[in-house]
Amino acid sequence: MKTEFAHEMSPRVKKLYDQLINRALNDRSEEWFTPEMFQNVIEDKDPNERFPLWDPIEKCSVIVRRALAINRMLIAMTDEQNSRKTHTAEIADGDLLLGNMPMGSNGLGKMFPRFLTEDELRAGSITNRNAASLFGHNTMNYEELLRDGLQAKINDCIKKLDQLAPTINKMKEEEAEARKVYEDIKNKVPKENTERKNALRTLREKDTELISQKRKFDFYWAVKLSCKAVLDYAQRFAVLAEKKAAQYPDGTKEQTELLELARIARKVPAQPAETFHEAMQSICFFHIALHASMNFISLGRLDQVLNPYLQKETDKEKALEIFECFILKCAARLNLTSNFLIKQDHVDYATVLGTHPYYIDQKAGVNNFLQNIIVGGKKADGSDATNECTYFILQAIENVNLPAPGIYVRIHKNSPKELINKIARSLFRTRNNPSVLNDEVMIPALYHALMQDEKNVPEVQKNMMELANDYCVDGCWEPILNGKSDWTFTMLVGLQAVESALNQGASLKKDEALFRGAKVSPTTPVPKSFDDLMKYTEQHLQFFVDQAVMSLFMYYMIDENAAPSPLFSAYLEGCMEKGADKASGGANHNLAGVVLGAVPDMVNELAAIQLWVFEKKKYSLEQVCEAIRENFGVDNNNLSPEKLELYKSIQVDFDTNSPKFGDNDVDADRITCDILDMFYRCVEKSASFGKKLFQDEAPEREWRRIASLRALAGYYGLPLGMTFNIKMKITAGFGTFEQYNWQGRSAAASPNRLTGMPIAPNFSPVPGTTHAGIMGVINSLSKFRLERFAAGTITDICLEEDNTTPEIISEILWDFIRKYGAMMTIAVGSSEKYKEIYEAVKESMNMDGAKAAQKLAPYANINVRIGGWQTPFITLPLDHMENYIKRPVEK
Repeated sequence: MKTEFAHEMSPRVKKLYDQLINRALNDRSEEWFTPEMFQNVIEDKDPNERFPLWDPIEKCSVIVRRALAINRMLIAMTDEQNSRKTHTAEIADGDLLLGNMPMGSNGLGKMFPRFLTEDELRAGSITNRNAASLFGHNTMNYEELLRDGLQAKINDCIKKLDQLAPTINKMKEEEAEARKVYEDIKNKVPKENTERKNALRTLREKDTELISQKRKFDFYWAVKLSCKAVLDYAQRFAVLAEKKAAQYPDGTKEQTELLELARIARKVPAQPAETFHEAMQSICFFHIALHASMNFISLGRLDQVLNPYLQKETDKEKALEIFECFILKCAARLNLTSNFLIKQDHVDYATVLGTHPYYIDQKAGVNNFLQNIIVGGKKADGSDATNECTYFILQAIENVNLPAPGIYVRIHKNSPKELINKIARSLFRTRNNPSVLNDEVMIPALYHALMQDEKNVPEVQKNMMELANDYCVDGCWEPILNGKSDWTFTMLVGLQAVESALNQGASLKKDEALFRGAKVSPTTPVPKSFDDLMKYTEQHLQFFVDQAVMSLFMYYMIDENAAPSPLFSAYLEGCMEKGADKASGGANHNLAGVVLGAVPDMVNELAAIQLWVFEKKKYSLEQVCEAIRENFGVDNNNLSPEKLELYKSIQVDFDTNSPKFGDNDVDADRITCDILDMFYRCVEKSASFGKKLFQDEAPEREWRRIASLRALAGYYGLPLGMTFNIKMKITAGFGTFEQYNWQGRSAAASPNRLTGMPIAPNFSPVPGTTHAGIMGVINSLSKFRLERFAAGTITDICLEEDNTTPEIISEILWDFIRKYGAMMTIAVGSSEKYKEIYEAVKESMNMDGAKAAQKLAPYANINVRIGGWQTPFITLPLDHMENYIKRPVEK
């Protein structure tokens, strides 16, 4: 197996890299698409455009209109007039791949042709839904696209449509006849008449069958339209490449390369890929089309997909250049300065996740494009999946060292030593890439989740184990199935449950107008013991988890009406077989995670209270709650000297003299285990309740009672199991993503933080609180039985660069595997360097564009982990930077 590739970008790629960095350091606000750049799908009345069954266009289904909008978007992207601003139709000198991403990100939003009607937008406002509501928590498996080509998918759709059309016509006739019979009877007999009831029942059955078949027809038609749009996009780029080639003398290298690019674009993605270059161009076109159509989709296990093509490739250096060009495509929307972000704010009320506004930390998500590559790990049969392409991709990512795409390496106890060493060397060189996933934990977690509500028989067990073995992660870090699952999640801040337990169901964040505080949960008594405190914490946590799980089911009951995804559904397992979009339950597997944040803060607060209130009895619980409510007396001149002294004493004891999460402390680790156990119990109970209300078909004698409960929760329709045949697998996990600053805003003071300050990032120690080093963190993780948590448990660590070597990183990785850590990100840096950048960024905020770019340019390649992705340190919000300054620790 060849594992050594060039360790630097070639001059060709370096030139393209420099162009990207220069653009990213300056004002990119003019590069965004604007509404007038594409035709409005709803208002377009082109008399030459005819769509069978749909006239006017407003009356066709949402999924068909979305497919038309995808085509309009891709047309706009190859319009040379638009491209003078957007650069989406450009072919850069020396580029080895065609196609360019339009501007957009999780933090800045997306631009897309409108396809919803005024009535749909008005109705969707109550559930915070519009066309921008798509979110990228899925992944593509490109194996089928490369093997069969996109034309095969179109042909499959044509075949399905040809089969459905006569069936629908016949059903229309039967429905019309049933309606006539009913109308005749209705005018002659009373409602109670049996004949009339039977006629109405027959009519409703005919209506239901007809609607079902029409929905299938519209799905296949939308898939066909959207796939055809991608083929047309590729053909237009072929023309652009030929046009540019004509500018060079015959036989020159530039002309030869451009004509080859045109040839490839005329072949893929329509036809199967045969060479590595064709495979990469096929993926590139489709990936760009997905992101352009607001499907911020991850890239999946590319080493498994691409290795057969790499093995046939004789020019590995050229292949590396091609892949590095692809990395540049993925990172093309990069912003490296904060001076122009307000002008690029395209987030509206519905660019969100969930049924209520999801207030994201936009600045932290400016360079979050929700695209990851996953390499290594195990194959579906359980054998090691490491191959030459694993090392190839790692080297390309290392060479270019941009924040996007992210890369995760799956590792396990039988991973090649060479792979672990390569990961360590890449981390040492890039300072932040790759991140790692431990198969020893994540495979059992996913297998257990997939077996929910399944028959425990060998055939099912084998299938679910193969799915679990083949897992990957989405655009952030949540574990999903490789092109075979639809995933959504909801988040909780655990400190809210602790505050509620301390304060009889109310927040401890001070608000004099609300007396005890905002009432967020049902009242519980004042705890008399630590056992009481833990019991009430679980009661409040159960309340919040119930709300979260029910919101996950509600999420699935709305999305198909606003944000279907025919292009992605074309390759999501189950959708084509069922004739249903992913938003209509088309995927074979539906995973929904409940992600708990602030566990480290919960542990630190509970450990301090146990020690100082219930064991040492130095303070009363009332005094502690007062100190928390008063923010430990910080910046409060209205308190008496005695109160200030008391609150300061509590703060010192809580901050510096108490057990801490992730420090290999016996007491803190025991409390962590208790919290994880209670959360797991809560999720299991809530999952059972949610499935009973929203998914499972109830026995006839319980139907009315459960339907009334469902209505009480705000939904009046049939359960998901009946409407979409969904069997939801509810999973649990721990993390914050980039939201640890945002989530802290609602929380009162706790150990090592003041009111409204950030909570701990993901499942990581509060910065600056550990004394046992990284090995202490890993030793703590070994006690928590993380293999229960299929929604993921990610720990972020930051190593002090002066004391870190590749050998030390290798040692950490092996310990992480052996001691059953689940997921880990590693940054290598120093507080001094982060402080230096922090000051430079603050200075640049008061400079004009050119001077700011010059000031920040030396730091453009310093990236860090933020939640679940890499981001340039210079683009972080200042409070995120302050959090990072505290992070580096000794081994």
